[in-house]
Amino acid sequence: MRQLHPIIIEEIPYSIKKYVKQMEKVTFPKQRCTSDVDILHTAKGRYVLKRAKREKYRKWLYKEYYVLKNIRALADFQSPSAYKFVLTAVIDWSGGT
Repeated sequence: MRQLHPIIIEEIPYSIKKYVKQMEKVTFPKQRCTSDVDILHTAKGRYVLKRAKREKYRKWLYKEYYVLKNIRALADFQSPSAYKFVLTAVIDWSGGT
């Protein structure tokens, strides 16, 4: 199992920083192995920030985003809101695929 690391502030895309504005703290919950997950605590509330570095996992993460964006159309169904999906250039430091 690969080692997961917290997402550091400098790695958060500018568009997300601009959206959430002032971050009060960032926490790193216990997690599995397909994506890194941090929780951004802000004055407006909490945001879950997920990052996948491998191509297969980025595709899975996009599918998750797509479902969250569209599931709210179902009557009487509550789910978290998906605000933004950002795709950036990725360097795979693990040497794997």
